[in-house]
Amino acid sequence: MKKLISNIFILIISITSVFAQDSTKHIPAQVSFLYPLGINGTNTDVSSDVSFNVLWGVNGGVRYFELGGLANVNNGNVTGGQIAGIANVTRGESNGLIISGITNLNTETAKGLHLAGINNYSQQQMNGAQVSGIANVVNADLNGAQIGLTNTVRGNLTGAQVGLVNYTDSLKGSQIGLINIVAKGTDGGVPIGLINVVKDGYYAVELSAGETIWANVNFKMGTEKFYTIFKGGYSQYNDKEINTFGLGFGTKFDLAKRVALAVDLSTNQVIYDGQFENTGLNLLNKADLNVHVQLAKCFSIFAGPSLNIYTTDYKVNGNETPGSLDVPDHAFYDNTTNNGTRTAIWVGGQAGVNFTF
Repeated sequence: MKKLISNIFILIISITSVFAQDSTKHIPAQVSFLYPLGINGTNTDVSSDVSFNVLWGVNGGVRYFELGGLANVNNGNVTGGQIAGIANVTRGESNGLIISGITNLNTETAKGLHLAGINNYSQQQMNGAQVSGIANVVNADLNGAQIGLTNTVRGNLTGAQVGLVNYTDSLKGSQIGLINIVAKGTDGGVPIGLINVVKDGYYAVELSAGETIWANVNFKMGTEKFYTIFKGGYSQYNDKEINTFGLGFGTKFDLAKRVALAVDLSTNQVIYDGQFENTGLNLLNKADLNVHVQLAKCFSIFAGPSLNIYTTDYKVNGNETPGSLDVPDHAFYDNTTNNGTRTAIWVGGQAGVNFTF
């Protein structure tokens, strides 16, 4: 083995001495062991059709394919496929399938698919997709997609971001994640997540009353096409306080100049008499259909029907029938299974006021 490695060193050094001073700017293939031990020597302006770097190579560019044990570094354009154990660094344009174990870095425009174990970074506009285990960054416009834990576009995003945290300056497409941020506003785009922070987006506080939960407060954030709802409510049952806390999402669209229709879906945890522990299954699920009439720039009133599905196995004071809500007599379904789970379904309604800011 030692003799084989030694022979490889001798071969590479011999080839290096022949080609290091060659002024040719493009060759069919190049092989290097560890820069500058390779066919091109210290000449990093020579590009090749095919490139193989045993450990680390610095070259002028690649037309078709490059493979590196640790890293591929190119001062010119890369087209086709590129695979590295740790990193691919391209100081020119990148076009094709780029794969690395840790990172892909590109300083010029990029087209294609970049796959990395940790992060992808493109300094200029990209048309294609970045997929990584942790972070993707395009420091300009992106036409395509990013998939990773964190995704950042410092320009216009036309396409999609899927991750835990997504950021873009402007959005024409969609974001799907826990936290979505659109810093300069949407161009018909839709962020979908738990927390959606959008410049000039839809932010509203609603106060309403219903037949089962007497007082409700909702906070909505996102865009009118898709917003997240954080909910709280108050009522009574058997002269004891009832509190509800819930999450939901909804959409709102115009019917006329000052008339809009909102569709909200939510699930709400019901808390009886302040007993936050050992509440068991005690959920009120709602589908609300509300007509909004705008009376002022930031103020509207609304009302509409609500489909309620109450599912519970929580029993109050030894009651045989589970439940801690006053289920209306007009409920069209109310049944308790043999294992003690009760499901009640009814159509109710709500009315309230909406403040936007």
